[in-house]
Amino acid sequence: MYTGRDLEELSMIPLSKWEIDELSYYHFVMAQMSPLMNQQGISLHHKLIKEIERRGGLAALDEEHSLS
Repeated sequence: MYTGRDLEELSMIPLSKWEIDELSYYHFVMAQMSPLMNQQGISLHHKLIKEIERRGGLAALDEEHSLS
């Protein structure tokens, strides 16, 4: 279960300052909710995707949290 900062708090912080697990979590949530989102939500989701890609993609999250 996600226990990080909520979207209201994160909305006041630039995406470049979000943790990769926060980006990953909200990307997953928004991907599931995409058929129901308005233009503002879709725009935020696209920005999340671009920030994740800028950081090396979700593979960077796997490497950061690997057990080895």
